Amino acid sequence: MTNRADGGDGHGFLGEEFLTWLWFRWETGGGEFTLSGGRVVGLALDDFLCFSAPSDDETEQTLRRGLPTRTAEARLSLRQGRRLKKARLLLAEGPRQWSATFDAATMAMTGVKLPDDAEEVESEQDRTADRAANWLALHEIVQALFAQFLRERLRPDYAKTAGEQQARWMAG
Repeated sequence: MTNRADGGDGHGFLGEEFLTWLWFRWETGGGEFTLSGGRVVGLALDDFLCFSAPSDDETEQTLRRGLPTRTAEARLSLRQGRRLKKARLLLAEGPRQWSATFDAATMAMTGVKLPDDAEEVESEQDRTADRAANWLALHEIVQALFAQFLRERLRPDYAKTAGEQQARWMAG
């Protein structure tokens, strides 16, 4: 595979579809996901959206501040065929909250803000262990969400069921 200029390997569309699916699920289902083991995670898209251009000769569009997902510009971008390239995600599980910018092309997270250190943290070693556990938990959550997305997206009846619902939402 050849690497593209955006750092992706030609499979960035999966990340774009994943981000759009997260947005769709947040707006239509409240953003609560039940993961394996009964873990419940909340998700929202926050104050940063970046849309790719529909063709190579156009510029990308970035929306910031407040709730850009609720703006006319965001809805118009979806209707015009722009793909969600990056988004700021807020994730929560119990009292722990993370925020990170998810890059669809590389499926990498940047600007990660971890939950506050646990009250039990007394030493630098405890602090390091707590932060490592929070990084791992974030990674597991995103992996589990992506697995849910793929299970739905790869169903044989996807285009006639969930895909059609998401297409109507995008057009609305």
